[in-house]
Amino acid sequence: KLSILPDKKRQLRRLMKKMFRLLAVSLTALLFMAADLPANSARLIQITDLQKTAQLSKSKNLPILIMFSTEGCPYCELLKEDFLLPMIISGDYTDKILLRELHVSDTDQIIDFKGHKIDSYDFARKYAVKLFPTTIFIDSKGLELTPKIVGVTTPSLFGGRLDSAIDKAAELLRSK
Repeated sequence: KLSILPDKKRQLRRLMKKMFRLLAVSLTALLFMAADLPANSARLIQITDLQKTAQLSKSKNLPILIMFSTEGCPYCELLKEDFLLPMIISGDYTDKILLRELHVSDTDQIIDFKGHKIDSYDFARKYAVKLFPTTIFIDSKGLELTPKIVGVTTPSLFGGRLDSAIDKAAELLRSK
């Protein structure tokens, strides 16, 4: 057993308190910095009012990508987490396309392109959505610009397919 002199004990306690405070301040600062990271703030905007989305699409001359999703769909989460959110975080698609999600259920309602309330399920049927996720590329009037993508195919190839559809939709919209 080591014997420490009383003065040395006080000095050691003060030093330990200072180190603990420094550690606490450092951890708090790290938490605040982590809260400001783009990954934490990135989100896929849920559609509630297609009229407003259409107005934004028209004013910016951008196509709209809508990912139709449903509760408990693992492929919907895969599409969102592995493709759409990274697209938002990168910032590379801000001037290419409006990225949106429409959660389809029997109870959710949205405002359609004409300003009418409609069940999300009925809206999905207008685009022949039968499987989830289904991704469509439309203009500000709701007209499909490119063929829809149903499901998530081979993830290593899917990003290229998604990029091609986005580029084609943007090109078709600009040529109108």
